[in-house]
Amino acid sequence: MKKAAPKRRGGSPRITHPDQFDLLDVPEPTAVMITYSGRTVDLERPDFGPFDIEDIARPLAYQCRFVGNTQRFFSVAQHCVLASRLAPQGYAYDALMHDCEEAFTGDWPTPWKVRIGRDAIRQAVEPIKSALALRFGFRHPEPKAVKLADQRALATELRDLCAPHRVNWRDLPDPDEATIVPLGPEEALADFLEHYRRLKPA
Repeated sequence: MKKAAPKRRGGSPRITHPDQFDLLDVPEPTAVMITYSGRTVDLERPDFGPFDIEDIARPLAYQCRFVGNTQRFFSVAQHCVLASRLAPQGYAYDALMHDCEEAFTGDWPTPWKVRIGRDAIRQAVEPIKSALALRFGFRHPEPKAVKLADQRALATELRDLCAPHRVNWRDLPDPDEATIVPLGPEEALADFLEHYRRLKPA
């Protein structure tokens, strides 16, 4: 017998949205996320077919790298653009999209990835990353060339954005020669979208 949906307070009418689950009809509502545009995604069985790139770009542009522990605001979106610029020919689009799942998971700082376990995090995020790769057409698993660009971006950010430190990052490649000029969220959003529209596969 099908379980009845929870009653709504005050008999409020249903909210209809073409790309939104009715959260009160979902058995486990905490497994569903709402995007800024009003779309919803089931984290266990994600389907990004109806999603636009803005659903990815905007949350990336409003998230600060290093959990905000930077001397100036620097977004995940700008990090992705930097990695894209540092990637070798043929990998710029993949590098631009390499952190797109963080629109739904948040930016995990490297020390926490190590502490929790990279494999455990990777396994939890895999359905989202695979579904995003299918929708937006980037290579997954991540090519080595993209990982190297990501690491060069990290090395550059540590040099230009973080307080002086003595943490051992010797396994990172050399940073970019150019100095980072941080952008605000709306500027980073526009820059990410411009790169996406120019680089995305036909």
